[in-house]
Amino acid sequence: MAKIVVYSMAYRGDVFPFVPIASELARRGHSVTFVGPEELRDEFRSEPFAFRDGDCGDLTPTRLDAHGNYVRRWGRVLSGGMLLRLYFGRLTIPRLPELFTAIDDAMEGADLLVSHPAASLVGRMACERRGVPWVVGDLFPMLTPTRTRAPAMLRIPPPRGPISRAVVDAAWHVASSPLARWLSSERDFAAFRASLGLDTPRGYGVHGRLSPHQNVVLVSPEYFPPAPDWPENYRVTGFVHWTASRNSLPRDVEDYLAAGDPPVVVSLGTSAAGADPSMFKEVARALDQLGLRGLFLTSMPGRDAGLPEAATWAYVPLEPLLPRCRAIVHSGAHGTNALALAAGVPSVVLPQLFDQAWHGRRQEELGTGVVLGRRRSPAAIRSALQIALDDQHHTTAREYSRRLAEEDGLRVACDEIQTVLDR
Repeated sequence: MAKIVVYSMAYRGDVFPFVPIASELARRGHSVTFVGPEELRDEFRSEPFAFRDGDCGDLTPTRLDAHGNYVRRWGRVLSGGMLLRLYFGRLTIPRLPELFTAIDDAMEGADLLVSHPAASLVGRMACERRGVPWVVGDLFPMLTPTRTRAPAMLRIPPPRGPISRAVVDAAWHVASSPLARWLSSERDFAAFRASLGLDTPRGYGVHGRLSPHQNVVLVSPEYFPPAPDWPENYRVTGFVHWTASRNSLPRDVEDYLAAGDPPVVVSLGTSAAGADPSMFKEVARALDQLGLRGLFLTSMPGRDAGLPEAATWAYVPLEPLLPRCRAIVHSGAHGTNALALAAGVPSVVLPQLFDQAWHGRRQEELGTGVVLGRRRSPAAIRSALQIALDDQHHTTAREYSRRLAEEDGLRVACDEIQTVLDR
């Protein structure tokens, strides 16, 4: 039996993919401690791992909601790069001593760390000091360098000749440029690492998110095919979904579903809804114009103003809900996006962050959804809903769901983690 620490923070979509991994490792007989936002402690009480406060400051779902104005203004500037100034420059660096102390204390006597890629910039420092290996659960393979495609945020076509390959190489070089290192607060990380007696590799804030030991990419290979030039320690495992202990629908939700036609779920998550909470009402107006029922999941207090009370909840587990709905309107966040694909329901994606925009474009490429850019009038939303709800999108979404059902991302990810322990 090994002592394993699982580490994540920030939005629910950053934390929840690591919950089933922690639980499965505990069921395999390991002693597992999850270090994360204190406000999520109650949600994990029935899971078979211990929970420990990560002293996350504003890097929690509720507190990040207060930074919605920044996300709205800067979320797509420099292809999303300005968000690094929020997450690292404003919210991580000023609290780096507290964040490090929390994870370093949790790592006392541990054999392994399993971490979110951004959290690993802090967690790996404790591992390096203690001589403990770490595994990164990567949610952002579109940021991992390869000569076969450019960084996702730049939208450069795949290389088809020497000139286009040179363009792709140059694009990845930009990702390691002085600007990228400034955006990711590399100098501040370096100063703190030096105080611990650690050196700082070039491009730490951009490339230091990955582990030299093992990386498990929590995305389906059907969805993001592995690049042939990725290293052997970067394994695409499949989507990992958290089946919460309360994975049943509340009675009032059951009553609402039974009272009419299958609704369209509207769930924008913390980042997108915090940046533009009025979008709930815009989607509600579009649904009314189409004569469709909506089921609204607002996630935070105060976002339900103007929405039908009988159709609005703060939270409902999506796994049992989505198969009983016609479609879902969401931000393109990793977890919700994966659940929509697994359920076989078409999506309308209203992204706010760079990775959400990539997921929206990928849904459109697959024919399982529609993505909206900056133009989000009721007419544009109504048109996107009409497209997503056509027979072709429903058929494609169901077929894609059947292909994903053949995968077992959780088992593969935990097997990969176990190999690090065995070594």
